Amino acid sequence: MIGGFIVSGGASKNIALRALGPSLKKGGVKHPLSNPLIELHDSTGKVIALNDNWTSLPPGTVIPELQPSSPNESVIVATVPPGSYTAVLRGVNGSTGTGLCELYDLNPGDSSVRNISTRGNVGINDDAMIGGFIVGGTAPSKVIIRAIGPSLTAAGVQGALPDPVLELHGSDGSLIFQNDNWRATQQKQITDTGVAPTNDKESAIVATLAPGNYTAIVRGAGSTIGVALVEVYVLSQ
Repeated sequence: MIGGFIVSGGASKNIALRALGPSLKKGGVKHPLSNPLIELHDSTGKVIALNDNWTSLPPGTVIPELQPSSPNESVIVATVPPGSYTAVLRGVNGSTGTGLCELYDLNPGDSSVRNISTRGNVGINDDAMIGGFIVGGTAPSKVIIRAIGPSLTAAGVQGALPDPVLELHGSDGSLIFQNDNWRATQQKQITDTGVAPTNDKESAIVATLAPGNYTAIVRGAGSTIGVALVEVYVLSQ
């Protein structure tokens, strides 16, 4: 699983990345990844941090609220300058399963996380790809959420999802908005953002959201499967 994010602004950002697997079983997730490992890469692809088991870190590195419940799960705490970064979640010794990759902004201030994305496999039924995000602060934020599939082929990704469908859910699980092909709804709003998908079969949603927790779910139209990318861009705060 590959997660990307962008730090913008004039100051370095203190972040935490978590890779969860075994503890997902308590939430009803089937086939959780037994031993996740997480890597942090900079924009050149260089590995700047890596962790297998979070308990191997020096005491006090991980704040209590972010300590995973399983010693096999992984955490990276780092201070990074503005730029683009990639988090890669793997299974130790080639193990496979369902994992969760999380990014936390530990000191909101002069710089901010403006974009987050995750690339992974989209299956059917419970094997949809799920991306969660939190709108912080006290005022609403305008965002665009994208589900990218066919255009990944041009980037060398094999088995790209041919027709992604995107859903946006609130913290109570209610469906706020759904889109299949981005030109079908909100075409002008999406075009005006400057980051409209390049393929008409890809999906996007523009929304102004109150502070809270949200979930973006990507499925394949007609129960198709493949590799997809789900992204959230902050347009205004």
